[in-house]
Amino acid sequence: MKKWIITPIFAALVFIMAGCGRSSGIIPLEDLPAGYSLEQAKKDGCVIHENGDVTQGKEAFETFFHTAKSGKAAEVRLAFYYTLGDPSGYDPDYYESVKNEYPVLYIQDLSFDGKEYTICWYEDGEEIVKNYSFLMKYEGQAESPAASYKASIRYVLTNDDTVTWKELAYGMVSSQFGDYIDHQTVCTDLISK
Repeated sequence: MKKWIITPIFAALVFIMAGCGRSSGIIPLEDLPAGYSLEQAKKDGCVIHENGDVTQGKEAFETFFHTAKSGKAAEVRLAFYYTLGDPSGYDPDYYESVKNEYPVLYIQDLSFDGKEYTICWYEDGEEIVKNYSFLMKYEGQAESPAASYKASIRYVLTNDDTVTWKELAYGMVSSQFGDYIDHQTVCTDLISK
C-alpha cells in the first residue's frame, strides 16, 4: 500500500523540480547566466537557429519530433540568435534606434509529455509557458521567387491539426482582426538555392 502512495508523490516531485519539462542534465532556463552566448548554446547542444535558419542540431530536433509523434515524452532546448546584418538594408533611422539591441539570443525549452507540447522561455524576467496540442511539419517551395532560399521545412506548434502553413503565414501579415492563428514556429530549415 505504501508503494502506491510514495510513487505518485515521487513522480509529482520530479515533475515539479524539472519545471517546464527539463531533464536534470540541462541548466534550468532561470539559471542561465546573463551573458549566455551563442557559443555556449552550441556547446550545450541546443538546436541553434541563426537569423531564422537552423544551423546546428537539426538531427536532435528531428529525433524530438519523431519521438513525440510516436507518443513518447521528449524534450529539446532551442536557441534563436539574431543579428541585424548589413546596415544598408535598413532605414538609417530604424537601424540607429535598434542597433544596440543586437545581436540577441533567445533560449526556449520545448517538451512533450505524451499528450501535450509545452514551450517555455523567459521574457523581461517573467516565465512564459504555452501549451499546444500539435506539432506540424510543413514542407514546401519558397513563398516568393525573390526569397533567398528555394524551399523550407517548418515545424510549428498549433492547436489545429488542419491549419496550413499558407493560412498561418497569411494570419501573420493580415491586418484583419481574427486572421491571426495562434502558433509557435520552433524549427525552420531553409534550403539554399
